[in-house]
Amino acid sequence: MSAIGTLHQALSRRRSNPLPAILIGLGVIITAVFTVLAFLEASRTEPVVILARDVPYGQPISADDLTVVLLPRHRPVQLTGISSPTLAIGQYAARHLAVNDLLQPSMLMEHAPTRPVYPNGEALTPGMVAMPFSTETIGPLTHRDRINIGFNDPNGSPDVCDQAQRAAEGRQPTVVPPSSPLQPRPYACRLLSGVRVLYVDTEVGTAYLELTPYQSHTLWALQAAGLTLWGERYGSDSPVLPALDRLDIGQITVEELAMPTTSLSDKAQP
Repeated sequence: MSAIGTLHQALSRRRSNPLPAILIGLGVIITAVFTVLAFLEASRTEPVVILARDVPYGQPISADDLTVVLLPRHRPVQLTGISSPTLAIGQYAARHLAVNDLLQPSMLMEHAPTRPVYPNGEALTPGMVAMPFSTETIGPLTHRDRINIGFNDPNGSPDVCDQAQRAAEGRQPTVVPPSSPLQPRPYACRLLSGVRVLYVDTEVGTAYLELTPYQSHTLWALQAAGLTLWGERYGSDSPVLPALDRLDIGQITVEELAMPTTSLSDKAQP
């Protein structure tokens, strides 16, 4: 009996349960199916519109400006783009659009601009004018800066800067005329302070400044008179310095030269 029992037990062990193997097989099949489906979904593409050439700010967009490429359907939100050129044709460029840029709704505007906007997005304030100004005397500059503008008068003419301004305001001039009118001293004059920078063209070294028409006219008049203009990089949160602030070498004092900027600007206020 013991031998028969032992044989029966051995045969029973050979009859293993097939369920685990079946489940493993099904798992492999399901995984393979999902892998194939995921691959097929990832490989699906859809059309998006890109720029075929540069389009300057404010220019209408035509069919020749656009082309269509295929991108994966599943991509970052930043690459969503516009799917059809018909959605962009006839719209206007909201900024400078460069070739191969992926066209986004934020790059388009329905109507033509009514005032100048520069490539960096800065817009000219209504009633103001933009004037080109060399950055040679200023150095590195950005549109987030402000600048002070001045000029040098090598002839020392007292009526170019402080004298005429004070007389027009009915106040005594703050500048002491040269001791001898036959030998006027050259001087520098800070004309304007805290002028807004609209845009800087670093390739040509020119900044475009926002000025009132009268301020712009004044600068053109100074250039017509042959006076040398200069600029100073100035913080947007710095105190505004007095306009038409004249200084020649004979007026320099140690006290004011070493005085903090805030104290000096407070003292200079009329």
